[in-house]
Amino acid sequence: MLENFALVTSVGKSVTLIQTLVFAHLLFPRSRCLFNLYENRKHEKNLHDVDSLGQHQRVHTGERPYECRECRKSFKERRALIVHHRVHTGERPYECRDCAKSFTQRISLIVHQRVHTGERPYECTDCGKFFTQLHVLKEHRKVHTGESPFECRECRKSFKTRIAFIVHQRDHTGERPYECRDCGKSFKESKALVAHKRVHTGERPYECRECGKSFKYISDINKHRKIHTGERPYECRDCGISFKERHDLVIHKTVHTGKRAHECRVCGKSFKRGRDLTEHQRVHSGERPYECRECGKSFKGRSALRSHQRVHSAERPYVCTECGKSFKHVSVVTVHRKVHTGERPYKCRECGKSFKGRSESKYSVISCS
Repeated sequence: MLENFALVTSVGKSVTLIQTLVFAHLLFPRSRCLFNLYENRKHEKNLHDVDSLGQHQRVHTGERPYECRECRKSFKERRALIVHHRVHTGERPYECRDCAKSFTQRISLIVHQRVHTGERPYECTDCGKFFTQLHVLKEHRKVHTGESPFECRECRKSFKTRIAFIVHQRDHTGERPYECRDCGKSFKESKALVAHKRVHTGERPYECRECGKSFKYISDINKHRKIHTGERPYECRDCGISFKERHDLVIHKTVHTGKRAHECRVCGKSFKRGRDLTEHQRVHSGERPYECRECGKSFKGRSALRSHQRVHSAERPYVCTECGKSFKHVSVVTVHRKVHTGERPYKCRECGKSFKGRSESKYSVISCS
């Protein structure tokens, strides 16, 4: 049989690789990838039909015959092109029955539904952590192995995943291929564009099951849930204070180190966080980009706008776990809790009197002096 295969492949130069493999299919009970037969590769794969074999061969040849007319991106398979077209048309045919969120691919819907069911079928054998997707588990495993196979030639920074490496390279090239059609703002990642669009649509797809409050971003609902659970997993080794978010702990540590990395070039004032510096710079520029749709009042920072919007909505999302009283601002409930604990951490330098809130101690300093 292999002698017959040799005769077929020696017909002439006009016989293409795919044609040769079609002939080979007639000789074998199932279509078989024969790269290992004439390239001595340790690779062999059986496929059920010639079409599947032809698609599989593109793994080796690099052929991408299906090109998008909109952006010239090319694909190995026709179905991949069809799915890609939905990026341009906006078509999202697969809708979640629980929250009405829609997707371009069926597999994306299946994975999304695990948000509602809580299903996490992929377990890490090293630490027992579960994941909703196999590729996320594979990425996670590199935490244990320390593997970071993708290295940037510009800065020598290495990455665990190819997609993280590709996105990082855009920091050097300045490429931001995902542009918002509403405002022209562009992004390095498609998921950043998807999240940004909610600024225009007002969509808030992530709803808290405890209180019904909805959020634009999954990171926001994850933070919010800790209000109900009381979880504060990030503890400072220096003073024992714990935090809900890792970045809050990082910022807190500057209290002990005194390091404030972000300095204003205009006035020299320094800040712990880059976003605090960005908001501060608007003091000099006068920029107030966040406007309330209800009354037209504008603000320098997003958090200030959110806080203000509760004036119109009467929303009081911060609840005291001791007495059930609710508040509009987290800073107010933090001070209120000290009524129950008796804590008075702010001391007047002039008279030594202690207070529950920082503002009270400031007023005392003024009155004493």
